[in-house]
Amino acid sequence: MNKEFTMNKRKIAASLATPFAALLMLAGVQSSVSAFATGIEGTADTDATTAASADSILQCGWRITGVDSAITLANPDPDLEYTGTDFELAGTDTGVKVYLSGDANESTRCSFYNDYKGAQVKVSWDGAEFVSSRPGVPDTSLSWMVSEKPLNVTYSDASCAAAWQTQSDLTIAAAFTSGNELVPAAIPSTAVDEAAEYNPAAKTSPTFPSCGFSASFSTAVPGNQTPNAPGSTYSFAGPGLTTTLVLEP
Repeated sequence: MNKEFTMNKRKIAASLATPFAALLMLAGVQSSVSAFATGIEGTADTDATTAASADSILQCGWRITGVDSAITLANPDPDLEYTGTDFELAGTDTGVKVYLSGDANESTRCSFYNDYKGAQVKVSWDGAEFVSSRPGVPDTSLSWMVSEKPLNVTYSDASCAAAWQTQSDLTIAAAFTSGNELVPAAIPSTAVDEAAEYNPAAKTSPTFPSCGFSASFSTAVPGNQTPNAPGSTYSFAGPGLTTTLVLEP
C-alpha cells in the first residue's frame, strides 16, 4: 500500500514538470519577438543643415596717376627774350602711369569679376588760343591762335606692358571737336585675360598690365608781333588739356 502510493506521487510530479518547462520556452519566444518589433528608441527623423565659407579678393579697378594739373612752358634758354621772332616754348609732364589694382596701391591682388578689363587714356582740350597778359594788366598784344602756331604734344612710352597700344603725336591746331581726342595709351579687353598673359588674381606671382609714359609739349610765340609794353614780362594761358581714363568692357 505504501509502495504504490509512493510511485503514484512520483508520476504526478513528473507529469507536472513537463508542462512547466514548455511554458518557459513559450515565454522566451514571445519576449524575443516583442523586443525586435518595437525596438526604435529616440526620434525617427533628424534635420541637418549644410554650411561653407569662401574668402573673396578685391575687385580690379583701373587708375591713372602723375598727370600734372598745370604744364609750364618755357624757352630752353632762360636768358632769351622775345625780340619779334619766333619764341620757342616747351614743357614736359613725366611720370604718368596707368595701372589696375584692388586698391590705390599698385599691384594689389584683385579679380575683374566679369567687369571692365580694357582701358583707354584720352586727351581732349578746351580753347584754341594762347592769351597773353602782364602782371595785373590784361594785355593781349602777344596773343595767338593755335592755327598759327600749334601746340604739339608728343607722348613717350616709358614702361608699358606689351599689350598696350600707343599713339605718340598730337597737333592742336584748332578748337576741339568730338572724336578728335588723342589716345596716347590703350589696352583692349581681349588683351587683359586672366586665362592668358595677365592674371592679377593669381595667389602666386600675379601679373598686372601697367603702362607708364611721359608727355612733351611745344609751341612758339609767333614772330612779327609788337608788345604794347616792350620790356615787360608777358605770361600766356593756352588751351586746357583734359586727360580721361575710359574703361572698356
